[in-house]
Amino acid sequence: MRNIQGEINSRTYGDNIPHPRNPLHDNFYTADPNLSYLIGRYLDPSLQEWAKQELEAFGARVAGPIDQRAAYTDSGEGKPKLRKYNRLGEDISEIVTNEGYRQTVAEVYGAGIVGHLYNPVPQLGRTVPYMYSYFMGYLLSQSEPGFYCPVTLTMSAAYLLHRYGNHQQKSDYLTGLTSLDYATLYEGATWLTERQGGSDVGANQTIAEKVEGQENVYRLTGEKFFASNAGAMVATVMARVDASKPGTKGLGLFLVPWIKPDGEKNSISVRRLKEKLGVNAVPSAEVILEGAEGYLIGEPDKGFKYMAEALNISRICNAIASIGMMRRAFYEAKYYADSRKAFGSTISDYPMVREMMISLLVDLEVSNAAVFSMIEYFDKVYTYENAGEQDRLMARLLIPLLKYRTGEEAVEAAHTAIEIHGGNGFIEEYVTPRLLRDAQVTTVWEGTSNILALDLLRVMEKENGHLVFMEVAAERVSRLTHPLSQPFAARLSEELTLLRDNLIYLTKREEMYLNYKLKAIADHMVDIYSLLCIVEEAQDQVNCDGNARKYLLAQLYWKKHFAVDVHRGIRDDLLVDVLFFEPLVEYQPVSVESVAAYVGNPAGEKQGSV
Repeated sequence: MRNIQGEINSRTYGDNIPHPRNPLHDNFYTADPNLSYLIGRYLDPSLQEWAKQELEAFGARVAGPIDQRAAYTDSGEGKPKLRKYNRLGEDISEIVTNEGYRQTVAEVYGAGIVGHLYNPVPQLGRTVPYMYSYFMGYLLSQSEPGFYCPVTLTMSAAYLLHRYGNHQQKSDYLTGLTSLDYATLYEGATWLTERQGGSDVGANQTIAEKVEGQENVYRLTGEKFFASNAGAMVATVMARVDASKPGTKGLGLFLVPWIKPDGEKNSISVRRLKEKLGVNAVPSAEVILEGAEGYLIGEPDKGFKYMAEALNISRICNAIASIGMMRRAFYEAKYYADSRKAFGSTISDYPMVREMMISLLVDLEVSNAAVFSMIEYFDKVYTYENAGEQDRLMARLLIPLLKYRTGEEAVEAAHTAIEIHGGNGFIEEYVTPRLLRDAQVTTVWEGTSNILALDLLRVMEKENGHLVFMEVAAERVSRLTHPLSQPFAARLSEELTLLRDNLIYLTKREEMYLNYKLKAIADHMVDIYSLLCIVEEAQDQVNCDGNARKYLLAQLYWKKHFAVDVHRGIRDDLLVDVLFFEPLVEYQPVSVESVAAYVGNPAGEKQGSV
């Protein structure tokens, strides 16, 4: 057997070039105290000790061998390859991945990132909620966001079959999609996008023709222009069942296996693999369906509805990948700034560097608070099935909003990490170039910012989601009763009033004006929700153990997103990020007394300068 680890080390870093290894990366879980806090906040107490043990073991694997394999897979030699023909000239369209990648597949699925959602964990006697799987995805994305895409698609395919598949489909394919054993694992894919449609799914032209005498069996003909995880055993595919129905109404959802039940390869071919800017671990391809055998999932006229539900899972995964990459960017920036000396001091001693690092940390930890709060709503709807209408609408509205915001933040975080590294940040021996390439796709996958803003408009117009948002947010604000919380509560109430007034104003304007301002509304809603979530965490933490550290993060977020300063930030700044730099980046406890003088006044102009 080849020495794959040796190949990875030599080909990625060179035999005589030491890799700039960050010792924090021995374990992504133990290096992140906030993740332990989130487990305590969101997982049932009966799951917490098991989850911490499992995530600690997974964090070590992700930070160690999985991270090293990710670097090799990202390289030109390690990328997936298309083996188009066999030696007889027959089209086999085989996707070939490297040995290390296949080992990562076995380890990640074997750890239960999909399987534990459906198969009871022996130690627990029960399945786990999506929250736990997303904690795993958060750790995985710190090293391999490209591979998290196939995991996401497998999770989505499993969801669709579990919820809408018939008994035979579940028996034949769901067991494979949820397997923990590499030998029996079926990876999943979602093939939706077509050349002429893109985000306009209603323009899709792939057709599905019923096979007479066989229940739910169809022949699919057409092409998918951006098929992620090409070569996966199970693909969920949109195709037009009824040509007389325009747009999305005529689309059905189909399970299309790569290998048919009789053991023959399905009538699927791959024209080419896409050469992408980043996330090279996932094979993305142009796939041609030539009368491919497919099995109708659910009702023939509800394909788009089903796929839209699965899209929620993918969008959450996109947000998780984004905050995972933000975490890695912060780690890399912190280690480099602590190690790099310039002009007689480590660069982390300089106020401008500290400001950059804390800005990155604030976005990261505040978005963590918002994203995992959103997942709690999602779990109520899809795991526990005990959600009310408010919970359902909050999940429906927050998912596109936070997918949009975190994608933008991931790119900014990668950029910041590169700048802190200086010229070294542009060198492939460091992880920062790969972080920037991989982060860029999170603004595009599962909907661009414009598409997500239009999605917000739909939930506002059809279900009054904005009214539910304001009602739920106001109720949560009313529970911010700690003295350190009250200034934030007052400001959040003011912002909710402003949001309401702006929405009333927009509803009276022409459609073009409303559409133009949708992203401004989306940003305002995310700002409000994110500040609310971090203040809730701050209040929870200070009530539990007297640690007021998160109030500093809330203060800095308030200053960044809400403060209006006629002096453009020049005068009377308290420099909270510089003064509290060590306790913030090292997760040290901060007393209520030391925080009190800095909370409630984002610009600091009334309390004097530093």
